[in-house]
Amino acid sequence: SEPFQKVRDQGRLIIVAFWHQRLLMMPFVPRPGKTGMLISQHRDGEFIARAIKFLGIDSVRGSTTRGGPSGLRGMNRYYREGGNLAITPDGPQGPKHVVQMGVIELARLTGSPIFPLTCGASRKRVLNNWDHFIVPIPFCRIVYIWGEPVWVPRDSKREEMEEKRLLLQDRLRQITEEADRLFQKVP
Repeated sequence: SEPFQKVRDQGRLIIVAFWHQRLLMMPFVPRPGKTGMLISQHRDGEFIARAIKFLGIDSVRGSTTRGGPSGLRGMNRYYREGGNLAITPDGPQGPKHVVQMGVIELARLTGSPIFPLTCGASRKRVLNNWDHFIVPIPFCRIVYIWGEPVWVPRDSKREEMEEKRLLLQDRLRQITEEADRLFQKVP
């Protein structure tokens, strides 16, 4: 992604946003440096926190359903200490592919661009849960797609923040459809 490379070359910190459904494949995308991911305080969040630590990603605990304000403060603190941020804006309980306001507030507080990111797998298993979580089948091909960044001005009012939320949601949905389309079988 040219916009991603440009911001990275400037040495700016970023926020990466991707759907909860595609969480399993995200630790393998090249990262722009030190990265902290918002991880749920739920019991399953502990498993995820341990796994991503093994892969070189820090965890900041909190979510929209448990510890939301502390998660936002923790992410803001992590950013001020020089770390990039990663977040699933529809997690941990959905609704699926609906961006919640937390990531927009985080971008407003930090002045950092939000880069939508998604991936698709050539062969996968789709779980029967709230977000239809994707588990890639070993030795499949995976594609990662970066979207155009969303910038949220620090002085944004609620109406503008809602516009940015919808813009991020639209961009994430578009690149996700594109990633999935790349692996559709042609009749």
